Amino acid sequence: MSKITPKQSEIRDRESRILHLARPMVAGGGLAALSMEAIAKEMKYTKGTIYNHFSCKEEILLALAIQSSETRLALFHVAGQSQAGSRDAMAAIGIGCEDFRTRFADLFIIETLVRHATIWEKASDQRRETLLGCESRTMGLVATLGHRAVKEGDLKLPRGLHVEELIFGLWSLTYGGMMIDASSPGLSEIGIRDTSASIRRNCNAMMDGYGWLPLYEPAPYRKLVARVRAVLFKTIPTDAIAVVDQDSPTGVSTQGAGS
Repeated sequence: MSKITPKQSEIRDRESRILHLARPMVAGGGLAALSMEAIAKEMKYTKGTIYNHFSCKEEILLALAIQSSETRLALFHVAGQSQAGSRDAMAAIGIGCEDFRTRFADLFIIETLVRHATIWEKASDQRRETLLGCESRTMGLVATLGHRAVKEGDLKLPRGLHVEELIFGLWSLTYGGMMIDASSPGLSEIGIRDTSASIRRNCNAMMDGYGWLPLYEPAPYRKLVARVRAVLFKTIPTDAIAVVDQDSPTGVSTQGAGS
């Protein structure tokens, strides 16, 4: 890994501080609540200095979404590595997704904002490509587990069904369920009192339906959930921004959200 110069380190630290201040603004009120002037005042800089780092609000939003995506990827990496079997590793990644939504709720909210065309189009090609690259690595990590399950004989897909389609189905159930939960306060009125439990049951039913071994059993699964949550909490603190780092003993590196 190449060393960075003191000047590059200063720039990186300043950008991290800007994002640290912007994060609660965006999470609390969306792009409209993001104030370059307030950030500059807090940092005792001119607005021009902030714009030297981020040319517009949309650039800050995408930079935060990149932090979000990197943190989720790190959670998935740790969760998947914590289990030996492909089915348990896939279940662990689902728990990692739930953990991300619970412990990094502000980043989950921020990520939902970048899909609006007006925001996406104003951001730079570089930041768009960085975010898409991270998302691709995340899906690749999950799909690799599916291919491993097929190779090891734990999963036999019907003719014509690709691993990526199965992964997309699990993703749709998990992320779609979380989005519905975030935007539908009346779910309890139709009998959905624990959306996380419902998502887990549906994902397990889907994997059982395709015969992904070993099939779901309540008691071992409850123990798996507790183990994975403990590992994730220990490895990636709630106040950290994490990235996958193969040079680290844990496979990820973390830094304080404001550092």
